[in-house]
Amino acid sequence: MGLFTSTAPCPYCYTEINPRRLACRCSGRHAAGRPQCKRKPDPARLTHFGDSEPYLPVITPIGAARCPQCGADPGPPICPECHSLLPSEYGPDSALIGLVGVRQSGKTVMLSVLDHELQNAVGDRFNAVIDTPGGSSELARNLRIHHDVMLRADGHLPPQTAENSGTTLSKKAPAVYSWRYHRKTGMGITRARSVVFSFYDNAGEDFATPDKALSQIYLGATSGVILLLDPFGFPANRARATAKGASLPDTGPEAVLDAITLVLRTTKRVKRNQKIKEPLAVMISKIDAFFDEIPPDHPLRWPSSTRPFFDETESRTVHDHIGAMVEKWGGARLIRKLENNYANFRLFGASALGAEPDYASGRVNSRGLLPHRVAEPLLWLMATRGFIPTTGP
Repeated sequence: MGLFTSTAPCPYCYTEINPRRLACRCSGRHAAGRPQCKRKPDPARLTHFGDSEPYLPVITPIGAARCPQCGADPGPPICPECHSLLPSEYGPDSALIGLVGVRQSGKTVMLSVLDHELQNAVGDRFNAVIDTPGGSSELARNLRIHHDVMLRADGHLPPQTAENSGTTLSKKAPAVYSWRYHRKTGMGITRARSVVFSFYDNAGEDFATPDKALSQIYLGATSGVILLLDPFGFPANRARATAKGASLPDTGPEAVLDAITLVLRTTKRVKRNQKIKEPLAVMISKIDAFFDEIPPDHPLRWPSSTRPFFDETESRTVHDHIGAMVEKWGGARLIRKLENNYANFRLFGASALGAEPDYASGRVNSRGLLPHRVAEPLLWLMATRGFIPTTGP
């Protein structure tokens, strides 16, 4: 019975829905002798995403044989709550990934580069097809535009994400991806694997205070979170940031960790004497700003593996080294908070650019984009779900 009543969050609006009880739209192919349905603004799309584009009417339930108005066959499935077109791979195992970071942490830059890496380097590594199905959302389109702008000879960093005004009309649709590949089992049998996952790019101000953080209820539906921390926010690095002309984050690493911990404990109903079970990938961004202190053969300088699995041993080595650096920077309390609040967390060091930009002008380094280990946090989250193979203890 549970198989037919199980739910999964919609990758667009994060509402828990039953993947076997979806809605659909009229296909527009009206029956002979009957007038064609007209496209009109969809109240559900307007409420959730401020989308006033005209759409064909919704048919509920999806099992309906034909559109009751024009007799057309039903179209592909959509979410019964927000009426977003759902990828064919959507199902109970779909993963929603929260990417959280404060203003100036490089979150939009990281997402823009990660979007490109997923469809190229990561796709090649796992012999997979990773794309944005059903048409790109506003965020997905913006990420491509940001990446193209950074690739130009005079490439500039994208602008800060606009703060959410707190109304439902200001919500943006997340970037939704499908990942399809074939995986060999231990018995040599090849099986098709697929998953849908999405990223929501919050504004940095959304986690500046506990009250604002608690409004980010979408985190309650996530199956994993990537927390992006600005290394310049640690006490020992503030002078370095000033010398480089880099902006200092308004919110320190501990404060943003406290905010997200509050949200997860509240939305997941975690008791105070228990740890949060949801895996948390803590990514220290802008690690290229510290390459002058890190030997070339150091694990933090190693490029991402090209082998089609997640290297657990290598990841733990990087985790240990990043932890030592964070403590050196004055972040010992942050490490203790992670240990006391999370049952499963992992530290990462990454750079979306791979070479420091001109912080004052926001111009990309003349060497161009050289992304460094940006996909590792997502790959770890996928490995913890058993979606991609892993090696090591």
